[in-house]
Amino acid sequence: MGKELPTVAAAAQAVAGQRWELATAEIDEALRQRLVVAFLGSASSGKDSAIRALFGMDFGEIDPIPGSTEEVRVAPVDRDGRVLVVNAPGFGDVRAEVDQKAREVLDQLDIAVYLLNADGGATIDERRDLDAIRALGRPTLVCVNKIDLIRPDQRERFVDKTLAQLAVDPSDAVVTAFDPLPALSDDPVGVDEVITWIHKQLTSQGKELLFAKTLRNRAAAARVVVRAAARKAALAGAIPVVGVDITAVTAIQVRLIASIAKIYGRKLDHDVAAFILGEILAGTSKGFIRWSLSALKNAGWIPGGQIAHIATSALGATVAGATTHGVGRAAVTYMERGAELTVDELRSAFDEGAFEWRDHHS
Repeated sequence: MGKELPTVAAAAQAVAGQRWELATAEIDEALRQRLVVAFLGSASSGKDSAIRALFGMDFGEIDPIPGSTEEVRVAPVDRDGRVLVVNAPGFGDVRAEVDQKAREVLDQLDIAVYLLNADGGATIDERRDLDAIRALGRPTLVCVNKIDLIRPDQRERFVDKTLAQLAVDPSDAVVTAFDPLPALSDDPVGVDEVITWIHKQLTSQGKELLFAKTLRNRAAAARVVVRAAARKAALAGAIPVVGVDITAVTAIQVRLIASIAKIYGRKLDHDVAAFILGEILAGTSKGFIRWSLSALKNAGWIPGGQIAHIATSALGATVAGATTHGVGRAAVTYMERGAELTVDELRSAFDEGAFEWRDHHS
């Protein structure tokens, strides 16, 4: 197997060199778009806490855009003003409450997050307001917030009843406590689930990275991007076509590294991407790459083919997804530690991420 490892690493490095400029150009183009996320709900529902938990911003300290009112506030999250957050009591007729500039922002709404105060339960007015939001045809997430105020043994039944009253599919709802009681948690509850839902909805619009790079928690933002890339790579790895799979999977990994760099605000070139992939895939006498090559051979892979060309597409999907998940974990570790990171530590981060995906998807 010794000769196969350098071959795989060299192939990945070559793809990194070829794809880096294209990947970064595509990402830069995507980041030039505008994203508008509205947080809606009553004054007691926890909108300010939700915005603070996700974006780390306090509306009381940010100047809203011209045309906002005390009830309908629109403010930029990022310095360039490409990501805008709306904080309003509900949708309904709020566009009549603001001037033309703010109204144009509302007309460009991408995602609506409707917060419900669990302590008060759902009301007829909230159902009516939610129906008005959904009538716009925008993806709408319902956060059953302040769940910490409901007794633990009653939470599941309460959530089920509330979602039924609001006619909300459970897949479009998250149980949250954005400002939880200390006895429940020191950190906001449900943030990762909210991030995952929004990221999934924005992927079809090509705005998922624009959202991720403005989040307060870089690690949480990176996690959802890494998982999405691993799922995409798993699909590519399941295509048993000679000579195609490693190129497709590595292209996904190159874009993943570039995306993580954007989230962390780091400037990288293709040499760094090639270094990360090359050092990881060169492998050692242990680790995920060694395991995957052995598993692929046992499944009928012929040495000299590509790493993801295999006789069983299920194993191919596992290997491609796990490898990409490992690359993402290693890239995050590199962004966080930089020059302090040794090659052994880089490989360790890769193995940890790769085996984690394998164990959950095989």
